[in-house]
Amino acid sequence: MRKNFLLIIFMAWFSMPFAHSYSPENTQAVNRMYIYNLQQHNDSIYVATQDSGIFRFSPDCPDSLFRVGGRYTHPVRSIVFSKNGACYACSYTPFLHSRDSLLPFTLLPQPAWSIKIDAENILWIAGVRSIFRQKNDSLVSFNHFGEAHDIAFVGNQIAVAHRNGISIFNKESGALVREFCKGVICWTIMQFDSLFIGGGLNSCVIINKENCKIITFGPEKNMLWSVAVNPSGILYLGTQKGLFRANKDSPSAICIGFRGICIKSLLIDNKGRLWIGRFAKDK
Repeated sequence: MRKNFLLIIFMAWFSMPFAHSYSPENTQAVNRMYIYNLQQHNDSIYVATQDSGIFRFSPDCPDSLFRVGGRYTHPVRSIVFSKNGACYACSYTPFLHSRDSLLPFTLLPQPAWSIKIDAENILWIAGVRSIFRQKNDSLVSFNHFGEAHDIAFVGNQIAVAHRNGISIFNKESGALVREFCKGVICWTIMQFDSLFIGGGLNSCVIINKENCKIITFGPEKNMLWSVAVNPSGILYLGTQKGLFRANKDSPSAICIGFRGICIKSLLIDNKGRLWIGRFAKDK
């Protein structure tokens, strides 16, 4: 099957364990809790959950899923791996520091919504109070921006998704470069090639050096939580009310599944398969 038609979906259910096939694509489901974040590292996919810690599994064998770290009842909002393989996690619940013997990882003491590592292997967090970046063994405020929901990097620029749009800053000086989606609550931003792709309430934006393209989606008051782009350039949007798909040239996205179900994380693995982290109980 061609990569762009191979769709493997990871979903979270609170109670009933099951795995099933979802037509028309090949789908696999794993019984786990509410999922915040999916990340691939080496030959495993890691899963950050709302109240069960961090899990990992082989994408070729979802039944291999097992718990590798974290604290029960403590939300892990985002995880990231440094170049030396260290795993860092963040949470919007502050002041907890945890390490696990199976997968050593640090839960950062600053409350945060998202954590990223730039091309220079420097750790950044989109914090509840500010944007922070790593300086030696500590975290320092980037530019006293205030609350940030997500961050991404292209070259010497950092894009920040926040409650009033998307702002782009010079990564070294902290100076504001451009602003988009003013007045729109935005929760996600990612880098794809030389583009920033992100958005929030009823809109996905594609930002390049010259302009910004807006892709809309419904229904009313639907929030964009996550974006994934496959090797063919197809955009998948994980939203509060389902899974949507669009081309980069499309004026709007269409719902292709999970209508009315919250999806907070999307991941396309190194074989081109799409994984979906569902943030909802089974209906």
